[in-house]
Amino acid sequence: MMDIPKLPFILLTVLATILVLWAASAILSRLFVRRWIKRLLRSIGQQDMPHFSATLSERLPVAVQRYLHYAMKEGQPNIRYAVLKARARFRHGPNRPWFTVRATEYISGMEPGFVWDAMLTHNPVWWRTAKLSFLHGEGHGHLKLFGAITLREMEGAETDHSMLFRFLSDLVWLPTGLLPTRALRWEHIDDHTARAVLRDEDTVVQATFHVNEIGQVDKIITNSKYRDHRSGFEQTQFTLECKEYREVEGIMIPTEVDFVWNLDGGDFEYGQFTLRDIAYYYE
Repeated sequence: MMDIPKLPFILLTVLATILVLWAASAILSRLFVRRWIKRLLRSIGQQDMPHFSATLSERLPVAVQRYLHYAMKEGQPNIRYAVLKARARFRHGPNRPWFTVRATEYISGMEPGFVWDAMLTHNPVWWRTAKLSFLHGEGHGHLKLFGAITLREMEGAETDHSMLFRFLSDLVWLPTGLLPTRALRWEHIDDHTARAVLRDEDTVVQATFHVNEIGQVDKIITNSKYRDHRSGFEQTQFTLECKEYREVEGIMIPTEVDFVWNLDGGDFEYGQFTLRDIAYYYE
């Protein structure tokens, strides 16, 4: 029998071990995300909710009434949850390169909750996966190299606030979720702006919704989001710019959103989002 040189054999063994460990870690990571999605879907309430009507919105701020009547038709049934598929591109700084994102998001139209599952591609040989979520009053996130090696875990008060605001702003894709509840209330500012205040357990976020004459929410501005900075999380004003509304299953929703940090030195657009598909679930 021919002897196998020791060094190549050792290298092959090490490489095979690394590949097996990577595959096992990637599979466990996917199972972990699927578990979060199942937890979210199980948490969504099954109580009967009234269909949208002018009566439900008549005591809301003028701007909110105009938006809801633009976004929905009389009798629109309550959306229990939705599944969004999107493409986007992001960058870490004004002079940094853009990277692409493909994401699927499960979002509740009832109690606050979502799971965002994404792949971040920098080039053909460097990619990462990310999971962001808010469930049962807590925000969480992770970032993994090649879907297996944990680069970062995110949790704590700053993550709770950022993820709860994320849920609130994402309700422009599920407008029935913007009707007032025990958790969500609206405050009048003027005929074109209103403040949403959302509480989930001990976390409270606020955002100002700007509504144009047509009835479209064209901007959502908040101070309840934290920017990931070298020195740690920094509470920074943040704006979503909603564009390109179209009708899906009788509901008017934006299909493009720009993400902008409002920094002291000027605005920094760090993300551009395009909705590719959305499915609504009512039962």
